[in-house]
Amino acid sequence: MARSHDLEYEAEYEDEFEYEAPTPRLRIRVVHGRSWGADREFEDEGDFFDPVPPPAGARLLTRFAFGGASLTAAHRRVIVQLAKDLLRDGPMGNLDCLNVTIVGHEDELGEPARFGALGQRRAEAVTKALADEMQRQVARIPAASRPRGQFVITVQTLGPTRPMRSNLTADGRSLNRRVEVTVGRPSLCPDVV
Repeated sequence: MARSHDLEYEAEYEDEFEYEAPTPRLRIRVVHGRSWGADREFEDEGDFFDPVPPPAGARLLTRFAFGGASLTAAHRRVIVQLAKDLLRDGPMGNLDCLNVTIVGHEDELGEPARFGALGQRRAEAVTKALADEMQRQVARIPAASRPRGQFVITVQTLGPTRPMRSNLTADGRSLNRRVEVTVGRPSLCPDVV
């Protein structure tokens, strides 16, 4: 038995042997010749994972149930804080807009023909909860202190195309079942002449 860091394998000095690691899927093939000379070969072929980080400053609502778009208590706490931040930093001028982008994501399990629909439902659930919470909170703000501009919320889905963790583990898949909320800077509304 030979050990190399965390990799264990038995080496028999035959022509070749294969080892397949459980996570991430990395196939290592070591081929040995009869001597340890120049005819020794090492080859690896991997299904390596290339993570896509969320946008800078994005608020993440992760760990949606598999196949579900229902919000958890943790999601609702993030939405309450996000609504407070939006109303505090929102557009104060009548001609100002604040762009908010809400993007739903999925893991790679399920039917590929249905990819996108679940991410869209998740993004719409967050949008509805955020709009409701903002309406509830704005009623508590004195009229002179309320934002007077517009909040422009864009809802979209990217399906399973931008995983931030590997889909090989249950924990990675649960993190990929997420919604990202990105808030822009207040700017002049494009429809204002």
